[in-house]
Amino acid sequence: MKPDPGGIAMGLQRPVGSNRATYGYRAPMTVNSHAIVADVAPEPRLDPGGGLARLIGALVRPSSTPEATTDPYRTFLEALGVAVYTTDADGRITYFNQAAVDLWGRRPELGEEWCGSLRLFHRDGRPMSHDACPMAICLKEKREVRGWTAFAERPDGRRVAFQPYPTPLLDRNGDLVGAVNVLVDVTERVAGEQELLASAVALEASNAVKDEFLGLISHELRTPVTSIFGNAVLLTSRFGTAEPEATMVRDIGDDADRLLRIVENLLQLTRLGAGTKLDREPHVLDHVVRAAVDSRVRRHPEREIRFSIQRPSLIVQADSIALEMLVENLLSNADKYSPVGEPVDVEVAMEGETAIVRILDRGIGIASDVADDVFTPFFRADQARRTAGGVGVGLAVCKRIVEAHDGRIWAGPRDGGGAVLGFALPLSGDLDELGTE
Repeated sequence: MKPDPGGIAMGLQRPVGSNRATYGYRAPMTVNSHAIVADVAPEPRLDPGGGLARLIGALVRPSSTPEATTDPYRTFLEALGVAVYTTDADGRITYFNQAAVDLWGRRPELGEEWCGSLRLFHRDGRPMSHDACPMAICLKEKREVRGWTAFAERPDGRRVAFQPYPTPLLDRNGDLVGAVNVLVDVTERVAGEQELLASAVALEASNAVKDEFLGLISHELRTPVTSIFGNAVLLTSRFGTAEPEATMVRDIGDDADRLLRIVENLLQLTRLGAGTKLDREPHVLDHVVRAAVDSRVRRHPEREIRFSIQRPSLIVQADSIALEMLVENLLSNADKYSPVGEPVDVEVAMEGETAIVRILDRGIGIASDVADDVFTPFFRADQARRTAGGVGVGLAVCKRIVEAHDGRIWAGPRDGGGAVLGFALPLSGDLDELGTE
């Protein structure tokens, strides 16, 4: 039988007893082609370093003694792939295996104090003196030391990250006779964490630059586009139905309106992305939705919008301006991809403790495999690109507005063709007070 070295090294023995976990058994094993049987007496269970401490208690004897050179436990530990060393009660090294030599990058002299590393450093790069290392703390305070990550510098200058598991060894009278330390090499893991952190910092900086750029461009565009749109409205009233001027002015007004909506969405996207808090207060949901629908119909009377309220006077904590933008964006999306003459349906309902708003159309639909992607900034499905223009920010803004209201949003195909987009907001605690509005 060949026990897993990692399991033995981490103290995973078979328990005996129930109230106080104790461990005892005869362990037959093969080490370097030699069969040995280890009698392990029941001892109080410790965590990884503690279990190993009991297994190799004899190792506090200096390696030069005759008993040590023939100790089967030493043979066993030399075959392990984990670094192990022991000291006496004064912190002088009495034993180390080859894995410890490989980790340290040097073979220390027996009798060196505390640790075989050439130099030690804290995780943040500060130097660590040997007499303040985890093994020294373990011996001085007669307790296990856990939760550390440190760096050992080798003679060639390379630093190795490791986690130590020092455990004190006590005799039957409870007197300290030494300690055992298991060193786990975590260099690759720490390097991966550092790379991940660096990537996250770089990504955050990139997003900050992107948001600043979008905010600046949107702000600079807002004033001239608003001016163009306003003048187009004035010119429309002046020319009336006179052609071709009326058509030209309407085209200017429509394009200016579309650009203004894009600018407003970009501004909202950057604000919410920067963590701007919305001004939320109790609102009757169907009143806000109806206001958005009426505004849309006034500006685009050619599209029929059917509005139904299954549960009136639902109260939600909301920013009314942001909520109207949310509904406007969903209506604009439905209108953009729907055939001429097909109505758009808007429903307000209640499900459990949430208010539900759904916008349903008979347009090109949304495939299930991209239903979540449509809320990603600047994402546009291939069919959407072929059907209508756009930059892909409207639905992304919708998602951020809904999340800022502690709600959820979804999209998917509609039975019979088309798409359904909806959002759910938690009902307000002021429902009883304002439910009659």
